[in-house]
Amino acid sequence: MSQGFGRWRFDVSHKARLGAAALAVAWVVGCANKSSPSPPGAAGGAGGAGGTPNDADATPDVEAPVDANSTPVDAASPVDAEVWQDREAPVGFVHADGARLLDGSGSPLLLRTAALGNWLLNEGYMWRFMGPAGDRGRRIEQRIVELIGETDAAAFWQSFRNGYVTEADFFRISSLGFNSVRLAINARLLMPEGQTAFDENEFRHLEDVVEWGTRQGVYVIFDMHGAPGGQTGTNIDDDADNTPALFTNAMNQDRLVALWTEIARRFSDRTIVLGYDLLNEPLPGTTPNFLPLYRTQLWPLYQRVSQAIRAVDPNHVLIVEGGNWANDWTTLGPPYDANMMYSFHKYCFSCTAADLAASETVSSIQTYLAYRTAWNRPIWCGEAGENTNAWYRAVYQMFEDNGVGWTFWTWKKTRSTNNPYSITPPAGWAAIQTYVQASASDAGPPTVPPAADSKAAFDQFLINIRLDQNTLNQAVLCSLPAAISSRVGCPTVGD
Repeated sequence: MSQGFGRWRFDVSHKARLGAAALAVAWVVGCANKSSPSPPGAAGGAGGAGGTPNDADATPDVEAPVDANSTPVDAASPVDAEVWQDREAPVGFVHADGARLLDGSGSPLLLRTAALGNWLLNEGYMWRFMGPAGDRGRRIEQRIVELIGETDAAAFWQSFRNGYVTEADFFRISSLGFNSVRLAINARLLMPEGQTAFDENEFRHLEDVVEWGTRQGVYVIFDMHGAPGGQTGTNIDDDADNTPALFTNAMNQDRLVALWTEIARRFSDRTIVLGYDLLNEPLPGTTPNFLPLYRTQLWPLYQRVSQAIRAVDPNHVLIVEGGNWANDWTTLGPPYDANMMYSFHKYCFSCTAADLAASETVSSIQTYLAYRTAWNRPIWCGEAGENTNAWYRAVYQMFEDNGVGWTFWTWKKTRSTNNPYSITPPAGWAAIQTYVQASASDAGPPTVPPAADSKAAFDQFLINIRLDQNTLNQAVLCSLPAAISSRVGCPTVGD
């Protein structure tokens, strides 16, 4: 029944999912960086010294009236003319065939993936929170408690999880021509710290994603973005103290194995699940430079996790990333499984003009193309983005020209012009931004905004995060390859 959805079944489920998304509104009524440094040029193309994405300045947002019922700017987009209905679910499992990735019918599959960041693992820059006091999920959670209290904060997070991504997003992702999503997950939500039991409420979101993907014909890749203890020692893994404790505490590796085994057990028979991205961007080799300390642990850990997965799931693709923001493949080895794929990431933060130009050429990924031949396994760009439309136009087409699947990081974030959708900051957001940033100051405790004002801002934020309230950045989509850009009414040359 999970894969044979008739129209009636879809309508019931669709209404249920809309009801879940509407919890954001119900709470309002009832309660009346990507900051990782860029990869070095030798490992992943042109890089830089790191920094924040180019639209994530630290300036608090200027207040403006927010109309919660405003018409999205993409109201006339061709994808809106489509009738929301069931799409054909895939038959058979996606799998590696030598260096090719094939779908369940045996046809070549080029991944065009939308990354779902900031939903189940929060990153401060996507909220436009600057500074260490709001740079990761656990710290954002603490700031919200300080602003509105524990009870309202708990209700906020329940509504946020139910509203930030819904089936409406999956329908739009599919309508735009993306064929897959990469879901960033946080281990401590699924397996709370200090516990061995799994949180069924949090697992429900993974189950929802699989159901939505099935109905909308969108493959799902689970991405361990925040491993137990943290695999990077930076904000992006939501670690507690800026250390990669996955590699300093053996218990965290045991927990990683247990969590991946449970995920694989639950979804082993779901054909819409493409695979498991075992660790996101492990062990940076720039600043901070943890790679030399722990690099010898990475490949054996991948093998251990994979062996545990294969004990319960022989079907899904195993995805491994190199050290140093995924891009140092000397930390990896030849394939240990017939059904595995290697992943790199591509950014160019704080680049010189020469580095930026070099990053747009095939020479910037030649190392990975060579590994594809040598190891005879598929390769995939598991993240690229946070740049200009001109860069997107060159880089994503370069991937396609070389048969490399790609991922756009990320689907939506707050007040953004360089990704598909933007969330409007609500009135009162600047005061919250200022409080969060000042919380890391040496000048003493910051002044806490009135709780009622903060509550009103978070209430509105829960409305604004919904897709029907987001703003489409059409120019971003028009910079992507034709499989995407042909669907959004892009102006032709001369228009």
